[in-house]
Amino acid sequence: ARPLEVGFVLTVEPGIYFIPELIDLWKSQDLFKDFINYDAVESYKDFGGIRNEEDYLIVGTGARRLGKKIPLTPKEVEDLR
Repeated sequence: ARPLEVGFVLTVEPGIYFIPELIDLWKSQDLFKDFINYDAVESYKDFGGIRNEEDYLIVGTGARRLGKKIPLTPKEVEDLR
């Protein structure tokens, strides 16, 4: 990877996706059981997924978020209504 330079813009996109077919396959093959609580995941299988996307500008002192702060807490999201 290239070192970041002043003026670069980058996107940070953490996300989580629940793919029922993949969850069922991994569970049936006893895969990743040390990392996935399949009983807990079961209730999220119909959720789909979510991604948080934010853009940042690299400046001389670090980085500056471009755009408005994205709501993160349940209350912040619910307050959008």
